[in-house]
Amino acid sequence: MRKLLASGALGFGIVLLTGCSGITHNKDVYTAHAESFNIIGFQVPGNTKERVMELIPEGATVETVQSTNSDTTSVLGVLNRIIGIDYVQVGGKKQ
Repeated sequence: MRKLLASGALGFGIVLLTGCSGITHNKDVYTAHAESFNIIGFQVPGNTKERVMELIPEGATVETVQSTNSDTTSVLGVLNRIIGIDYVQVGGKKQ
């Protein structure tokens, strides 16, 4: 029973750690990121791309977008959707 509780607590901790987002910026440029935990096609705590786009400063341009494979046309994308971590990073210039 203890091993089951310890495994559950560890799993819950991993899910909580992967559900973060943030932004770094100065007066000219910014970089925003968000992570989610994928399990059988569901993202916890939610859509990673939407969360990172909400962090972009008003009036800023998006110049780069980097993300993990999460499509259904590649083996890595399918495996990542079954169980994995989804990561999106966006960078650009502020106006």
